[in-house]
Amino acid sequence: MTVAVLQAGSWGTTLATILARDGRRDVILWTRDADQARDIAARRENRRYLPGIRLPDQVEVTSDIERAFRAEDVIVAAPSIGVLALRERIGPLLRHDQRVLSVTKGLADGGQRMSELWAEVISRDRVAVLSGPNISREIAAGLPAATVIASVAPETAKHFQELVGTPMFRAYTDIDVVGVELSGALKNIVALGAGAVDGMGYGDNAKAGFITRGLAEIARFSFAKGANPLTVAGLAGVGDLVVTCMSKHSRNRTVGEQLAKGLGLDEIRQRLGGQIAEGVTTAEATYRAAQDTGVTMPITEQTHLVLSEGKPIRQAMRDLMERERGDEVAGPLAEISRLITSTAAARRDDSAARSPSSR
Repeated sequence: MTVAVLQAGSWGTTLATILARDGRRDVILWTRDADQARDIAARRENRRYLPGIRLPDQVEVTSDIERAFRAEDVIVAAPSIGVLALRERIGPLLRHDQRVLSVTKGLADGGQRMSELWAEVISRDRVAVLSGPNISREIAAGLPAATVIASVAPETAKHFQELVGTPMFRAYTDIDVVGVELSGALKNIVALGAGAVDGMGYGDNAKAGFITRGLAEIARFSFAKGANPLTVAGLAGVGDLVVTCMSKHSRNRTVGEQLAKGLGLDEIRQRLGGQIAEGVTTAEATYRAAQDTGVTMPITEQTHLVLSEGKPIRQAMRDLMERERGDEVAGPLAEISRLITSTAAARRDDSAARSPSSR
């Protein structure tokens, strides 16, 4: 079996590396840059995005897109800002017998999820998404990690579970594509703020509170879009949120920290060496989508004001703290809580009625 990985950033290179290590698959790693392809192929190392990790010999590196599409399966690891253009380029090359796994954690400028974009050029039954607490450098180094692969077609999710899973990279399956994608995208917005909390020295209590309220915000938006509540509580939700807000390797957390220390976005991007922090673009797309759907998202709104309108980041934090006080569980979350409570009570009553002692 041959799998093509598009493109050769840190996550794409990581996936190509772990897929090829056990020798069960031949991997084609594609990059748009011919010079980059030659350099990686010659050195067996992606010095720009994943320095210090050797690329297995089973990985063929190319800038020839038609060569890449001879593979049976396609994994798309492009940043969200470039996926639409990539889809327009490769859409005509996709065969009906191929499957697409999107590992991009972000939203398109119009608010579309990545699977929605790919489902416009190939049957959605052959599209899956991957998300979870997956810091690429740790996975490339062989450290254990878990992830979720979701598709509307269970057989497609299971196919990629077998393809991607390794003894050190445990893959679970799900059918909640909406919840997995939105959790993976929106946690980057929260991570920007968590990094800002670090940069301002507000302490662990503030950061824990911020992360928790960020999770509630992710849940409100996801539920409004039809996600399963349990997904937000799983690897794609809580798991990915925690690692992205806490890890020193998290680009989104780093961007927030540097913003709080007074650096501008352009300088921060230079320090990241051209790597993308998905939360910056996802915040804008989510802010507009939240307005359209009427979902209250104060963290996303304040992030938008900081990034797009130049609001001082400390003022944004103060405004979040000074919002009108309310119930911790409100809106759709309250409805779900009441449903869970009433269901549990009904089950207890039914169990009591069936027990011998009640007869």
